[in-house]
Amino acid sequence: MAWSGENRREEPVMAPNTRYPLVWDWSPVGQLLLVGQNNDKNRSEIWVVPLAAAPHAETAARKIASDPAYDLYQSRFSSDGRWVVFEGVRNTPTGLESALYVISAAVGPWMPISHGKRWDDKPRWSPDGKTIYFVSDRGGFFNVWAIRFDSAKGKPVGEPFRVTSFESPELMVSDAIPKVDFSLTQNRFVLTMEQRSGSIWLLDNLGP
Repeated sequence: MAWSGENRREEPVMAPNTRYPLVWDWSPVGQLLLVGQNNDKNRSEIWVVPLAAAPHAETAARKIASDPAYDLYQSRFSSDGRWVVFEGVRNTPTGLESALYVISAAVGPWMPISHGKRWDDKPRWSPDGKTIYFVSDRGGFFNVWAIRFDSAKGKPVGEPFRVTSFESPELMVSDAIPKVDFSLTQNRFVLTMEQRSGSIWLLDNLGP
């Protein structure tokens, strides 16, 4: 559904379906939606949905990323609308693996931003499109990391670098990562945090 701030009404964008669509992002000019939805094999793919085709925009939707081994999540448009960053999750012999990729919004090969050695999630573009921020557990605790991006070439520049240093359960990014979210503006970001504590108790004189 799309809600208008002008007439304060809700209007359907797509017909009801059983593919469990998730809306990830608006295009910079607000004419397209990035949507994740399941295919017949129950793998999550990334689709571009044009609002102009509502209320049956699914008939004009265009798939831009899919892979039989991956579920694709957290897709976001760059500020110029040329690129899409997303998270790819797959099963491996050692467990689930999460890595970040960039693809042309016009469809093309996946460009790896990270390589799945640690859990990388919630990729977000900087407002100028020159940096990709994300949450990662490289280093033990989850923290915000970033990597530079060359928009002209569509490639990462240099190595990821850490932005935050939360290293204590007293204030940490939750390791229950599906519950974590992350958003940023020109000079600040908001991030889901938690405080975690525990106690050990000793009971004496429990005998008869």
